[in-house]
Amino acid sequence: MKKIGVKGIIGIIVGAVAALAIIAVVAIMFLRVNEAEARQIALQQAGGGEIVEQEISSEGLWNEYSYTIVNGDSWCEVEISGFGNVEGMETGTGNSYRY
Repeated sequence: MKKIGVKGIIGIIVGAVAALAIIAVVAIMFLRVNEAEARQIALQQAGGGEIVEQEISSEGLWNEYSYTIVNGDSWCEVEISGFGNVEGMETGTGNSYRY
C-alpha cells in the first residue's frame, strides 16, 4: 500500500474545497429566482393588482426584489429574497402610500 504524503493530502483537501465551491455556486444559480418569478410571487402575495413601483438590488450572486402593488384603494409592499422567499410585507388602504 502506498503512503500519501503531506503534499498529496493538501492536494486532496484543496480539490475537495474547490469541488464544494463549484457545487455551491451551481446550486445558487439553479435555486435563485429571476425578475419575472419574483414579480409573480409578489402579485400572488398581494392578491393581484398592478405593480406601480419596483426595486431590484444586487446582493452577491443573487438579487433582492421589492415591489409596491396597488389594487383599488389598497396597496401592498412586498420584499422577495433572491431565492423566492417573502422577506417582508406591508399593506394599507387609502392614500397613505405615495406613488
